[in-house]
Amino acid sequence: MKKSELSFEVSPRPEYVAGGFKPETNKELQSVFSDMIPVISGQIGGLDSNIVSAKALHKTLGVGRDFTNWIKGRIDEYEFTHGVDYVLFDSPVLANQSTNINHDNAGWVTKRGGDRRSKDYGLTINMAKELAMVERTEQGRAVRKYFIQCEEALSRTAPAIAANYRQHLKARIKAASNFKPMCEALDLSRAEHGKATLPRHYSNESNMITRIALGGLTANQWALANGHPKEKARDYMTTDQLEHLAYLESTNITLIDMGMDYYGRKAELSRLSQRWLSKRLGVSHG
Repeated sequence: MKKSELSFEVSPRPEYVAGGFKPETNKELQSVFSDMIPVISGQIGGLDSNIVSAKALHKTLGVGRDFTNWIKGRIDEYEFTHGVDYVLFDSPVLANQSTNINHDNAGWVTKRGGDRRSKDYGLTINMAKELAMVERTEQGRAVRKYFIQCEEALSRTAPAIAANYRQHLKARIKAASNFKPMCEALDLSRAEHGKATLPRHYSNESNMITRIALGGLTANQWALANGHPKEKARDYMTTDQLEHLAYLESTNITLIDMGMDYYGRKAELSRLSQRWLSKRLGVSHG
């Protein structure tokens, strides 16, 4: 992973007093954080992301608890997800928290042959912001402001990347927002024919659409094939996949309202899906 383009001029380390940094030093704190908690570029869950070291964050926040218990406790308490909010990697720092990283491979091995490397967590900026906020300390508030500055700098210096993030979020929300109206349309349509709607009818509808969008796989099957948790499949889908799903769900609502039966909708959605993909490829290669 390489350091990102986000950078701030480094000032002298601010004065620390009991309970946090002095309020009057917060401006200096914003600039020194770029050295204390660097933001680097990388990938989480196959998606480009700006990543923060949890160990660097823990040290800067001045948390009283040891690192491992702190990060595991926060992950459990706030339900952060591996592969979405953070990734694990071998820390270049020895387990005793030494800051000397100039070790050859032999330097990582204890006299008993054990590996002395410790684990670090690469956090998304959003997760890092939340961790800083929940500390409810002066330095926590200042760290959170620093991450906001990083996001603002990203929008200025890398607008295309920022736009991609926004587009992916928009597609994720749109795909999620179509499911309930689709179920309601199915309820109404079946009720008009004197039929009850059972849970399997909703899952049949959802699976039909995802199979069309994901090459014959349901969301669970796609997640399993790609090594993702099945309950969070859509969190790992690309923007194109999410937009495709949203289009099919929205179109399916219209077809249900028109009174088309399941097999008729399946055939029509398959046809429209191919047209949607062809148009998308035309735009991509135009």
